[in-house]
Amino acid sequence: MDQTLVLVIFIVALVGFMFWSRWRARRQYQQQLSELQVGDEVMTIGGIYGKLTYLDREGGLARMEVAPGVEVRLHIGAISRRVGP
Repeated sequence: MDQTLVLVIFIVALVGFMFWSRWRARRQYQQQLSELQVGDEVMTIGGIYGKLTYLDREGGLARMEVAPGVEVRLHIGAISRRVGP
């Protein structure tokens, strides 16, 4: 009986830790996205680097200049992170 109780407590703790860790990472990613501004250098999930030229948080859209005069439209969720300072 004692071993079963310890096993159940261990499994509950493990599942709780997994959810908490995932929740914390998602919250940190959302904070990073909320701090983005036009002019920031960013990297997409696909590894493409560029400069943000347009940002619509409500619509979930952004435009990124990948080369002089070349812009791509992308979903804001495709931005992986800000690059540089």
